Amino acid sequence: MNILHICCNLAGSTVFHELFEALRDKGVAQTVFVPEKRACDVGKNVPAGVPTHVALTVRPSDALLFSRKAKRTIPEIERKVDLKAVTMIHAHTLFTDGWIARDLSEKYNIPYVVTLRYSDIEVIWKMEPHLRPMARRILLGAQRVVFLSGAAKEKVLARCLRGRDAAQVGEKAVVIPNVLRPEWLTAAPREQAQTPLRVGFAGRMNKRKRPLDALCAVHEASAQGVPCVLRAVGEGKLMNALVAGLYEGDQYLGVARGMDAMKRFYAGVDALLVPSSAETFGMVYLEAMSQGVPVLYTRGQGFDGQFEEGEVGFTVVCGDVKQQAARLADIRADYAARSARCVARAQDYAWPLVADKWLAIYR
Repeated sequence: MNILHICCNLAGSTVFHELFEALRDKGVAQTVFVPEKRACDVGKNVPAGVPTHVALTVRPSDALLFSRKAKRTIPEIERKVDLKAVTMIHAHTLFTDGWIARDLSEKYNIPYVVTLRYSDIEVIWKMEPHLRPMARRILLGAQRVVFLSGAAKEKVLARCLRGRDAAQVGEKAVVIPNVLRPEWLTAAPREQAQTPLRVGFAGRMNKRKRPLDALCAVHEASAQGVPCVLRAVGEGKLMNALVAGLYEGDQYLGVARGMDAMKRFYAGVDALLVPSSAETFGMVYLEAMSQGVPVLYTRGQGFDGQFEEGEVGFTVVCGDVKQQAARLADIRADYAARSARCVARAQDYAWPLVADKWLAIYR
């Protein structure tokens, strides 16, 4: 087994290099190729002990011109990677990486798998209908199509594909969620929630993440007799609006970068509410769980379906502030037991377990 990973987003997330290192620990031979756009990102998140090649083959002017990216990238891959030794290609995004993988597969008869992420489903597919025929060809040509959640899988099969295409992709669809580094999995459960309930929001301050809804839900819950305060971290266009709407006791804590900073943030909250309009998974919920913090996550989006309702938290309806406020009241009930379940179930998302799932697909 010799895997070629095509990963245009290596610099933007630690998820990728953690996967490659977990596979390295399983003895998998692999090479990573990164079609990069910014010279300043070269060298970021490079996996230790895994051959990695970065080429500046993506230009800002390319935008959604994925064929241009592929035409520049493939010669670089051919020059730097021994494709005769490659037994499988893993494309870590549908459009940029998947386009390259499909072209290589046709030219060299190498099978490939493709992972779909948020931008693939919610941005490019939804906003750029002219790209859908190529997206279908990439999906139909893949040996496996990997989703980060059951909700993302169902969304693509029900809304993005039709008839025979949906059936064919459904037959080879697999769900493998994002995972946690071992350092997250050391927290103890909480004994009880404080009064007022400290409700956390963590994420980009934008329309998709809905920070102002979280703020309004906290104030609505307090008005209904469940004292709550908001603790928020993040930055973005809605940051000033959130700060302007804070009540006495609410806090905007700035930007939390890195695991240690996020652990300190979770230590200061009793529940997490991020009522996003769209998620393919929602890593922030899993991080909060690992710290014993029950979570409120959007119904029908990425995290929904991972657990039974009430097990580690509750679903909320995006845009329904009153319903979200009611769920904040529910979080208090059976708090210690729910916090303990959060810590226990987070263990299922450790890298060694999930790396075994990837190995099963590759084999």
